[in-house]
Amino acid sequence: MYRDTVVSGLFYPSDKNKIISFIESNKTIETAQEAKMIIVPHAGYVFSGATAVKTISRIKLPKNIILLGPNHTGTGGRIAVYPGGKWSCPLGDVPVNENMVEKLIDKGFESDQPAHVKEHSLEVQLPILKYFRDDLNIVPIAFKGLGFDDCRNAGKVLKDLVDETDSMIVVSSDFNHFEDIETTNEKDFDAINRILDLDSKGLYDTVLSKNISMCGIIPTVVALESLEKKENLKASLVEHTTSAETSGDASQVVGYAGIIIK
Repeated sequence: MYRDTVVSGLFYPSDKNKIISFIESNKTIETAQEAKMIIVPHAGYVFSGATAVKTISRIKLPKNIILLGPNHTGTGGRIAVYPGGKWSCPLGDVPVNENMVEKLIDKGFESDQPAHVKEHSLEVQLPILKYFRDDLNIVPIAFKGLGFDDCRNAGKVLKDLVDETDSMIVVSSDFNHFEDIETTNEKDFDAINRILDLDSKGLYDTVLSKNISMCGIIPTVVALESLEKKENLKASLVEHTTSAETSGDASQVVGYAGIIIK
């Protein structure tokens, strides 16, 4: 099974050397550290790629990445795990860890290729992840339409998988969409502060009650629910930006954030 690129040349360069140049111009010089999970944005690299690079470059990536993102297309199941094979990437194909996929399927996750065929949120992370960990394996999962209890149950399944394997969770999510910059900044930090508090229920309720169009709310809540001993963990914001910094249009912006939990 082979998942070809969908947004190569659109959201990020199709040329390997251009990707490498972009990453090397934005990566941090800090010593990479281990983390439990990170949240990175998935807009075009011109808008949010620098934030993703700055975040991922701070992390010592394990070989196996459980890659969670929203299902923008609506195709496929609610918890859709790509079954196996490889994903195309300009820096080299990335294998799916089929043993880890099987463990998730045994626990009730859905083996679902169609949900991933046109979905961009996971694909845009691969070149950056591949740059920093050449022998990368992935477990791609797209989410849609889960209530909080479903998120909690999915988080427990992922916790068991992380405990059994050399892996970490990478969540792909943008924050508020297409409101003015003042509104977006306010809404984004309403959500970001709940994440920094590791408050999954507070995040879920805040996003719903304040109408925050954070596309990756479900995978973020699932990931937070996979964490244990939260009192020993620390979340930090790498940076928050908006599309206005690139477009110059402050009237209709999208918010982006890089967050590390370790």
